[in-house]
Amino acid sequence: MTSKERVIRTLKFEQPDRIPVNLWCLPAARLKYGDALEKVIAESEIDIISAPFADPTDDPRHFQVGSYTDVWGSEWNNRQAGIIGEVKTAPLEDFSKVWEYKSPKEILLSGKKGLSETKHFINQNNDKFILGGWITIFERMQFLRGTENLLIDTFMESDEFYKLCEIVEDYYTTYLDLWLETDVDGIVFADDWGTQISLLIDPESWRRLFKPIYKRLFEKAKNAGKFVFMHSDGYILDLYDDFIELGVDAINSQVWCMGLDKVAAKCNGRITNWGEICRQNILPFGTPEDVQHAINQMKKHLWVNGGLIGQFEAAHDQPLENIEMGLNGWNKDNQIV
Repeated sequence: MTSKERVIRTLKFEQPDRIPVNLWCLPAARLKYGDALEKVIAESEIDIISAPFADPTDDPRHFQVGSYTDVWGSEWNNRQAGIIGEVKTAPLEDFSKVWEYKSPKEILLSGKKGLSETKHFINQNNDKFILGGWITIFERMQFLRGTENLLIDTFMESDEFYKLCEIVEDYYTTYLDLWLETDVDGIVFADDWGTQISLLIDPESWRRLFKPIYKRLFEKAKNAGKFVFMHSDGYILDLYDDFIELGVDAINSQVWCMGLDKVAAKCNGRITNWGEICRQNILPFGTPEDVQHAINQMKKHLWVNGGLIGQFEAAHDQPLENIEMGLNGWNKDNQIV
């Protein structure tokens, strides 16, 4: 069974031969561990990989120490290499500017030639399940407006707010269209909707304001034959049913802050849990045995003839031994449960 076949069977709850594995890796982890980490990754069986795209709106300064202004006009500050910084000045703090604001869509389209590199990568790795894109609606709006302002905007629902929604959706529709020209297997959407204990906004407001945007984008991806993968940090238990209704195939969320029992009750047999091992406590502060125990608990609670991808994010605050266990502990003795 190839990695691609394994992942597809996992997403469809069709009893793959083993749990597929996917690694996210912060640049800070690579800076700290260097070749030792690369060796661990090279010696591990990884089924899901991400396709590159020469997107001219990407900015390498995202992970470099210092201050800079990105192509959207957001002013960032970063104090630690390998970790993304924060927006300190948002270009639409004065909301009246939204009526003249232009997204970097033309800059994005100018990099369309970068898709040839993407297509070559896919052809060279066609036995793997390949993800493309990183579509973020709510977070991009925060970067443009400022988080506090945007949260107030969701209550006020002004004309300016809806104009901002329109601008961001239009940009990411174009971005999605570029990815749909390729043979990637899945498209990644990403917005952090939760705090540690609850949603950032009222769920009914979310359904009224943001769910229709996701619906249009998800449908475009699904109609093109792509799987939809969604990432959202925090306590998002109230949104699982909505994501399932919208056709999301795999959800990457912080299952440990919500509770495996509660997540299982919502998800099992309905949507694939795309990780993740707890990166707040277990991965940075636990032992390899703790990581293996966490994996075993996730298999026990979340595996239903599929429906579970062995995923986590490697970071600089995690012992290398824990990263290695996070990659290789899912299929010890080739037993799924």
